[in-house]
Amino acid sequence: MFISSEYLEIYYGVDGKIARFFVDREPPADNLYWKGKELYLRPAPGYLFIPLIVDLLYKLGIERQQLLSEEFAAAMEQIGHISALEETKQIHAEEAIKQCGELVKETCKNKDWYNNVIDYLTGKDANFFTGLAVPFKALQRGDLFLFALCALQFSKELYEKIAAQWFALISTLLLLDDADDIQADKETGDENAFLESGMTAQGFKKITDLVNDSLQKLNILNPAMSLQLKKQYTDYIEKSELLNF
Repeated sequence: MFISSEYLEIYYGVDGKIARFFVDREPPADNLYWKGKELYLRPAPGYLFIPLIVDLLYKLGIERQQLLSEEFAAAMEQIGHISALEETKQIHAEEAIKQCGELVKETCKNKDWYNNVIDYLTGKDANFFTGLAVPFKALQRGDLFLFALCALQFSKELYEKIAAQWFALISTLLLLDDADDIQADKETGDENAFLESGMTAQGFKKITDLVNDSLQKLNILNPAMSLQLKKQYTDYIEKSELLNF
């Protein structure tokens, strides 16, 4: 399915210029995240995440010019490559964190954000990320992308707002992915939040509460995005025979 800028604008409330930037962008070469992909965007959570989070950052007040800069887009893409290396078990988590840190360290525009990301991902010190992070380890597999924000300039006053929107969006998208992959992940042993929840009524309630809380946060900035993700999640759950509690 081709993702058009109009689709992103209408169904997800994405700013038109942001939507067009990513729809028109070419997949980066020699990048495992986009390996074999002819289009930059696909109807899959890991690809939709990019224009959706950029739109939320824009609505939080970060300049569009920064968000559509080659430096920021390239950082997201290179971190995607490193993330794919980890997901395919070519490198371990500690090496992935190290590579991402080295990638952005020299050009980092926000050293304090960088230090907080390092502390959060390595478990060194508790900070604002700790209290906002999602309660399922399987939903933390996109946290490496937090390094990409080192390419942006923004004030400390935005830290918690950015983190709240970030975790709300990525956890909801990853849950869509996990809902579709329960059986496959069960067979391969890959991380999956539904499997991590124990596949019980109690565990499912914990996930449902997380989704509802995340959608409420997203609704503050982008009601259309929140509504569309709610519809997709509800459709997945209603169709799944494995989630009939």
